[in-house]
Amino acid sequence: MRPESPPIDLQRRVRITLAAVVAAALVAVGTISAVATAQTVPTTAQQEQGMTPGAPLAEPAVADTDQAEVTLDATKARVSVSGREVWGQAYNGALVGPTLHLEPGRTATITLHNRLPVATNLHFHGLHTSPEGNSDNPFVCVPPGASYTYRLAIPAEHQQGTFWYHSHAMGTSCPPPGTSSDGHAHAMSPAPFTPGDVENQIFAGLSGAMVVGDSRSSLPDSVRDVSTRTIALKDAQIDTSGKIVQSTAGASIDSNAPTVRLVDGQLRPTLSMRPGETQLWRLANIGADIFYRLQLDGYAFSVLAEDGNEYSQSVSAAELLLPPGKRFDVLVTAPAAPASTWLRTLNYSNGPQGDTYPDTPLMKVDASGPRVAPSAPQSALSAGTPLRGAPADLTAAPIAQRRTLALSEDSSGTAFFINGRRFSMDQPTFDIAAKLGTVEEWTILNTSGEDHPFHVHTNAFQVLSSNGAPVASPHRQDTVVVPHAVNGTPGKVVIRQAFSDYAGNWMFHCHIAAHEDNGMMGYIRVVGA
Repeated sequence: MRPESPPIDLQRRVRITLAAVVAAALVAVGTISAVATAQTVPTTAQQEQGMTPGAPLAEPAVADTDQAEVTLDATKARVSVSGREVWGQAYNGALVGPTLHLEPGRTATITLHNRLPVATNLHFHGLHTSPEGNSDNPFVCVPPGASYTYRLAIPAEHQQGTFWYHSHAMGTSCPPPGTSSDGHAHAMSPAPFTPGDVENQIFAGLSGAMVVGDSRSSLPDSVRDVSTRTIALKDAQIDTSGKIVQSTAGASIDSNAPTVRLVDGQLRPTLSMRPGETQLWRLANIGADIFYRLQLDGYAFSVLAEDGNEYSQSVSAAELLLPPGKRFDVLVTAPAAPASTWLRTLNYSNGPQGDTYPDTPLMKVDASGPRVAPSAPQSALSAGTPLRGAPADLTAAPIAQRRTLALSEDSSGTAFFINGRRFSMDQPTFDIAAKLGTVEEWTILNTSGEDHPFHVHTNAFQVLSSNGAPVASPHRQDTVVVPHAVNGTPGKVVIRQAFSDYAGNWMFHCHIAAHEDNGMMGYIRVVGA
């Protein structure tokens, strides 16, 4: 194990000719060659050759942060995908990282060892915890060969549900440390835009699910003891040499290209249930770029929570849309008699400038064996069943500030902007800071031809309307799809954000990783009242 090394706070970095530094570093570590070549992506069927579908669902390992300190080793790795050996990147040797379990009211200690040839870090997506210091601070940079320990103080009243973690590397290298007394480098002048490395690292495998507490605790007695399943969705594009595709200096990952959609890192596994059994499924899109439009053929989802935030009452849904970063906690009940069905992602387009995804079966669900005993009946909750853990409704909250964010991109789809600017670590999106203890209303416009899933770090928000249509059931979430423009009219989402507990820099961005890497990201300063 390498000794722990101090990371670098990217907000305080010395700015030099970063484009030259990044390019030189990439060549030096072999990430790109001096002359980049075009990448070939085989068909999905060709990529699946050597994989054996249908094995029993094997959920990721669980790492309980309440029992011990957790270590995540980020490394290049050869992993088995349903029997086929594939080269990618992994936490602790697995294509899907261990599921982290955190407890409200406790502090989780997680040490990241960077054994990659490039810089990396961690973001704990959806957690309401400090964005500063060694907490959920996306500006931390852990260079190759270094280690860093995160300490996440989870509030006692934290929402209990499904979250996830992933690399949030905002560059392939860290700048040299400065000479200031606090041990950090300091920004000397505004810097040119430098692309991030989030897409490459998540796409290669650096992500995993995270569960806070136990969302069953607020359910009615009849379903409080149901079994749980973590269903982590991510895809892999595998090239002809058996490596997961990566962006290089001359070629980018094409999210619209053929890909292999995996469930917990497996190809079309089989989830087993007993006839009449109800299970709690923790659905999480932990991939880099693509959407899932989920359907369980012939059945409905009983939705309890979105992005780890409980609804005020259960909702029945035939379909669920999961852009990158989205999660749902749902109850699913098997039929009384033996039967089988499929969880699938339906065909979907996220706009004329975006991608079009085909209908794809993801996981077989097999109800067999003895029926659940009549003395212990289980059933999905009927729509409208009250739930006890929902956050407060912000509909009538007084508004301290109104702001507008405009999401846009160039015609080539290679440069992305918020309010006409690409991301800068040295400059917040707004000159006026937000104040703790206040509620703000944000209008998010999308002038581009593709949908953008908009995510805010540190605290979940409440959506009021999408393209003028009010939300039927108020609830909190941390990621929302902002619809694409139609006939020159921007898509529009209105949200309310309560700034509570934590001063610091709260980040927001499109969660299509290629878009945030290439500029569609910003942050707001939050200060004490």
